[in-house]
Amino acid sequence: MSRKKSFLFVLFTLFTVITSAQTAEEYFTTAFSKYLSNDFKAAVENFTKAIDLKPDYADAYFNRAIAYDKMGSYKKAVSDFTKVISMQTDAADTYLNRGIVQEHAQNYNEALADYTMAIKLKEKNTVAYMRRAALYSGVKNYDAALEDYKKVQTILPTYATAFYEMGLVNDQIEETEQAIFDYNKAIELEPKNAKAYYNRAFDYDLVNKKTQAVQDYRKAVEIDSTYSNAFFNLAYIYDDAGYYDEAIACYSKVIQLEPSAGDAYYNRGLSKINAGRKKDGCFDMMKAAELGDETAKKYCKLNCNN
Repeated sequence: MSRKKSFLFVLFTLFTVITSAQTAEEYFTTAFSKYLSNDFKAAVENFTKAIDLKPDYADAYFNRAIAYDKMGSYKKAVSDFTKVISMQTDAADTYLNRGIVQEHAQNYNEALADYTMAIKLKEKNTVAYMRRAALYSGVKNYDAALEDYKKVQTILPTYATAFYEMGLVNDQIEETEQAIFDYNKAIELEPKNAKAYYNRAFDYDLVNKKTQAVQDYRKAVEIDSTYSNAFFNLAYIYDDAGYYDEAIACYSKVIQLEPSAGDAYYNRGLSKINAGRKKDGCFDMMKAAELGDETAKKYCKLNCNN
């Protein structure tokens, strides 16, 4: 009887071990679930277990690299993507993702090289073109950036973001009229793009087209009622034109959105004083000074102590 009991115990133990063992695919599924819940450490641990069981598991390496990137472990992410590239015949997407990690790690030359390889392997890789264009712009290689944006526009002529970001580059090189043209196209393709209206308004103001600038700033805040910079710039134009009540209303909106905006208190104070409301204006000046605005402090000392 004792042997029979012992034999049953062994069978039970073996059964437990067999049924509790997980496959590489099951570890991968668990890892992916952990990743989706932003538990990146647990995701890495489970992707690693999947790789231990299946050393050629390219998808596990790829996804572990993404989790490493989220954790800021850029060298490990690059290593995993490099491993995946060695396994693939078509590695365009992996080069793209490795480039993004290199960019996060501020390895800009390596990122550019990876984006270029992604484009070489997949000619119409618009994401790689857009990433490379933005990076070129970041390192002030504006001509190269413009060429990449033009390429994207050829591939995807209705992609508003390519026109918008091209406008940003033209602003950087002070090609204001061309930037306005780019924003025109971005707005035509994406009429609810508040930033495009804002930037076009800024450029209209630069070329002294005040009416168009006012219209665009108003459109920007119509689309996004929390766009404090648009309210501020709109107020500035109103103030400069002598429309003090309108300026005061816009500065008030900025203050509502940004209660610590000393510059808005300062400018609203000036508008009130220019409108003949010195007492109210000085109150705003004192608030600006309280918030640390040095110009307001000087103004109060000279003009608001009597």
